[in-house]
Amino acid sequence: MSTTSDVCLILEGTYPYVAGGVSSWVHQLVTALSDVRFSLLVILPTRDYIREFKYQMPSNIVDLRQIFIHDYEAQKPKCIYSRKKKEIFDELEKLIIEAVNGNLSRFEMLVPYLTGKENGLSLTIEDLIFSTLSWEMISNLYHHFNLNISFIDFFWTYRFTVMPLFNIFHAQIPDASIYHAISTGYAGILASIGKINQRAALILTEHGIYTRERKIEIAQASWIYDEKATDTRPETAMSFFKQWWTTFFGMMSILCYHHCNEIITLYEGNQIEQIKGGADPSRVSIIPNGIDLKGGTPQQRVLDSSKTDFVIGLVGRVVPIKDVKTFIKSCKVVLDALPDCRFLIMGPTDEDEEYYHECVALRDMLGMTDKITFTGIINVNEYYPKLDLLVLTSESEAQPLVILEAHAVGLPVVSSDVGSCQEMLYGRIPEDKAIGKSGLITGVGNPAETGEAIVQILSDPQQYTAMSKAGAQRVERFYNRDELFAKYLNLYDKYMF
Repeated sequence: MSTTSDVCLILEGTYPYVAGGVSSWVHQLVTALSDVRFSLLVILPTRDYIREFKYQMPSNIVDLRQIFIHDYEAQKPKCIYSRKKKEIFDELEKLIIEAVNGNLSRFEMLVPYLTGKENGLSLTIEDLIFSTLSWEMISNLYHHFNLNISFIDFFWTYRFTVMPLFNIFHAQIPDASIYHAISTGYAGILASIGKINQRAALILTEHGIYTRERKIEIAQASWIYDEKATDTRPETAMSFFKQWWTTFFGMMSILCYHHCNEIITLYEGNQIEQIKGGADPSRVSIIPNGIDLKGGTPQQRVLDSSKTDFVIGLVGRVVPIKDVKTFIKSCKVVLDALPDCRFLIMGPTDEDEEYYHECVALRDMLGMTDKITFTGIINVNEYYPKLDLLVLTSESEAQPLVILEAHAVGLPVVSSDVGSCQEMLYGRIPEDKAIGKSGLITGVGNPAETGEAIVQILSDPQQYTAMSKAGAQRVERFYNRDELFAKYLNLYDKYMF
């Protein structure tokens, strides 16, 4: 079979139009594997979305296509009834009922009819939202689930669910030997369709767990309709419509997992979540992010026992999720024990200016105006040599690159217990753990514990030196980016036609 590309990367709201961790990883992957021909299928909300490249496109990207999931051109014509369409709607109804319990076995049979690959017969957007058959299906579903909610609200929720899916099913998917989805969700459905229609392979890389992230968003969402309470009892669970969307995104993940040949994530905690979410344990594996070590062997440091004027840094955006306030409070704990220390907060301050001003006010209120400096956007590689220790106090991370960068220049790290940070500081597998600790893990939102950990490391030159050595060895042994991307090349070679 001739293909326009070896690998089609399917991306939802990231590369090449959005800068960030996932986008940088995609760019590095494509650049590193220069002999692989890539196509990109990028999922965006509407055609009005600003599409400016944030990266210079590598020459081995041979095709770039977009799909706009919230652009609709449905009109209200007469929908032509046919016995075959009735059969398709019956199967679709059964799929929805069974999918609630995690059974998506009918999906593959329906794909040709939903994508127009079955002798030109497919359901149109008008069929799905205007036809008598769709009305009958919605009514049947409402009664089947014995819903104690407004039918009108259920009807419109169905429509809002189906309309982006229609655009997904009718996307022009590039031909490829491998479909590589960088998340589940809509990207996972597209990759599954590509696999079915092209008899290709499907590889999934999840940096963050899609269903977990969507569940958090849905719980906080104001756009999802909530029926008003009719009594004074407090609510203890999600409303029906929030449960609907949570279940919907969960089903999309199950569907993608089911069709995957390989399921990859960054660390063990995510892998456990994938298996709980329906991933086949025999198909899951871990390939962490890495760092470019072409510049040479990672450095190791020896702490001068007479030194007292330590410089401690936090690298990150000044936004609530980085919990910069906990770092500032921990600085006070450190200064009580090591009064000559200075602190640098390195990262943009304009993303949440209100939060930034709150952080400045907290610093000043605690009497540390001359001790803590907000640098704004800087070249962190120029600042790492000036530091003695790196600190992360984030409320949420996957696998923070700054830890790898710090270890590459010999810096021990104090980090909150989020994402893969514990693996990165204490080791994941026995061989990794045998290297020793390269820092200390502290509780989320715990300035006292964070400050005490900083003091512990800086007050013990022997421990500091051992942690510096462990971090350098860990990065070189387990986080060499070229070696990790070589694992992807091996996977691609396994499945390419």
